[in-house]
Amino acid sequence: MSKLAQLQADFQSCIMTENSEIFKQHIVDDAKVGADKRISIYADSYRLRIIEALATTYPKLQALLGAALFDATVRQYIDQYPSNYRNMRWVGDQMAQHLTNTIPQHPVAAELATFEWSLGLAFDAEDAPVLTIQDLAAIPPETWGELCFEIHPAMQLLELEWNVIPIWQALDAETQPAVPIQNNEPCLIWRSDLNSHYRSLDQQEFQAIQLIKAGGNFGALCEYLYITLADDATQQAAQYLAGWLEAGMISKIKAELPA
Repeated sequence: MSKLAQLQADFQSCIMTENSEIFKQHIVDDAKVGADKRISIYADSYRLRIIEALATTYPKLQALLGAALFDATVRQYIDQYPSNYRNMRWVGDQMAQHLTNTIPQHPVAAELATFEWSLGLAFDAEDAPVLTIQDLAAIPPETWGELCFEIHPAMQLLELEWNVIPIWQALDAETQPAVPIQNNEPCLIWRSDLNSHYRSLDQQEFQAIQLIKAGGNFGALCEYLYITLADDATQQAAQYLAGWLEAGMISKIKAELPA
């Protein structure tokens, strides 16, 4: 390693670990602004930029925890999960896990972080084609049972244990959030018109989307719904599919149609 590269590595280590002893010998030390003070300025700036980025990524989490706890939590996060990304957008990818480990007595905080991160992922997901109801209209009805679908990259399913959505909504409206309760309500997140959207799901639709996402065809969806809906299964499957298409959740037909 060259002297310059070593100097840069030592400086980075000094800033990230706040251990100035290795690099201190390279800093001008005077009565006006000593070496420790000069290093602390850079170390604080490094952390403040990341804190600012994480506050942008997790605004409702910050509102839930309060400024003081959020700041302390994020500073601890920065030390435990040093950023390996050049793009600040991704620096918060381990926040939910960090909250689970550090404040397990407040599990709703970790789930709220998961929810906010997923909204961001939906917004940033790659572009992909969107299948429409008109596209399906050209396919003979007798072949629908074999249709498999590719889910749009922006679509995500969350298995939420706590009432995260009403808490997020209250924080977004700057009102007092509800008391956390366990309700085991799944959530669907997708992107439409360049915005992230979400809605709660019942267990039946959640399982239906899981089936399609795993590669099940339309016929398998009807068979799954037949267990509880009997003769109404096909109608419900068609309604689900129409809703998913309208939301832009399906990218394309994945399987080749039979000859």
